[in-house]
Amino acid sequence: MTTNKELELKLSLSQHLYSAEQVKSGEIKAAAKLNIAMYELMERAGKAVFDVISQHYPQKKRWLVYAGAGNNGGDAYVVARLAKETGIDVSLMAVLTSQNLSGDAAQAQQAWLDCGGQIINIGDHHPERDDLIIDGLLGTGVSREVEGEYKTAVQQINDSSCIVVSIDVPSGIDADTGRVWGEAVVADITVTFVGVKSGLVTGSGRGHAGALVFDDLGVGVAFQETTVPKANHVNFAMLPPLPKRKNHTYKGECGKLLCIGSNKGMAGAIRLSGEAALRCGAGLVKVLCHDSNVHSVLSGRPELMVSGDISELGRLYEWADVVVIGPGLGRNDWSRAVLNSLLALSVKAPKPMVVDADALSMSDHFPQLTKLKSCVMTPHSGEAARMLGQPASTIEENRYESATQLAVKYGATIVLKGAGTIIDDQLSTWVCEDGNPGMATAGMGDVLCGVLGALLANGLSIKNAVTYAVCIHSHAADIIAAEKGPKGLLASDLFEPLRRLVNFDNAVSTNNERR
Repeated sequence: MTTNKELELKLSLSQHLYSAEQVKSGEIKAAAKLNIAMYELMERAGKAVFDVISQHYPQKKRWLVYAGAGNNGGDAYVVARLAKETGIDVSLMAVLTSQNLSGDAAQAQQAWLDCGGQIINIGDHHPERDDLIIDGLLGTGVSREVEGEYKTAVQQINDSSCIVVSIDVPSGIDADTGRVWGEAVVADITVTFVGVKSGLVTGSGRGHAGALVFDDLGVGVAFQETTVPKANHVNFAMLPPLPKRKNHTYKGECGKLLCIGSNKGMAGAIRLSGEAALRCGAGLVKVLCHDSNVHSVLSGRPELMVSGDISELGRLYEWADVVVIGPGLGRNDWSRAVLNSLLALSVKAPKPMVVDADALSMSDHFPQLTKLKSCVMTPHSGEAARMLGQPASTIEENRYESATQLAVKYGATIVLKGAGTIIDDQLSTWVCEDGNPGMATAGMGDVLCGVLGALLANGLSIKNAVTYAVCIHSHAADIIAAEKGPKGLLASDLFEPLRRLVNFDNAVSTNNERR
């Protein structure tokens, strides 16, 4: 069986994730260390946004800037001034114009007025005449429901047909969690500064941020010296190549995987897991499913070894290196009997196990699931909600905290699936950058289980197997979506690109050379 070293990624600042408070305090320390005034950072932030817009949308010549009453608004005044100075037709609408700004934001506002700029009240200008909107309303400064003039402004932005660029964080998005505070701007691009905010890369925050552009404003090195990230980004392009097979390898050395699931009427689920495992390099894959599904699974993929006899579970478990349980398992007497028998075996002879789908949904009835060793659990938000006894909406409001709670409760490595899948093993947290909306379709989780099972069976550590599986799975979906679009994407479409990806000598190898 092949093995490999622990995953070692040389992360840039743009791959680290921070809380809003970490960035706020860290940038002050970094600026002081470098003897840079905070107003200078505001000028740099505005210039960064202006440059991004000029690069991506040079044809847009009528800009509408929304400015809030805080430092995010100050950044917006800088953007507006720079645009006006280059001859762009700029209008600026500000919330709470009756209130005086203070500090750096007031200085930025005065610079806008000094260059001949005007401030328009919310509602006194309509976006129909403009072709690009800059959102500088709230940034990281939101921690409750958006209301009043801010709500009106967010609704105006979202109702328009303009390109939208948000400054730092789309207004209404929680910078730490990605939660939507009632109303939130849906941006085409978000330009974020100093450190990437954790709420921009998962859940609703990922969907609202659009394309994410990062600028450290020239203080990144000093910032990193004093600030420890709360999590990290990872994507397929960052991963070293998987170990190559030796020329004299035989199938028994490539891992023996047992996949358990597919109750009556659900033959497809475990078939997807089994074939995904084969396509990702598992040497031998056996399936235990409901006896009514044996023919369907076997005829669909004859390379799978299939049994419908639950009494064989002990022998199959002893044979396997790794077990996957859950896809299509169902929640009836048959599935409960299978899960109960498997857990009894695992207590006596622990093996790496991937637990998914209905096996997770029955976790309340099987406290043994909290005692598994070398276990990976792969819930979506609905399953996570049942596992924690919370509404699914609560899970999505703080996906980071939910993943950590699951990891602690079950003593497992958690893969919380969704937009910006989160990996949490109690020691570190990773967020996958790959993936697209087309993955919201039946069977995707079943395929992921097979990929993960294959990599574990090939001898990868849990940390490496989970990281590779999540990224490879999502990147395979991105390949198909790029070729044919996200709508209509099928889980089985991933088999061909998955095979390519596990054989691919990535751009970054462990010694920074192409093989």
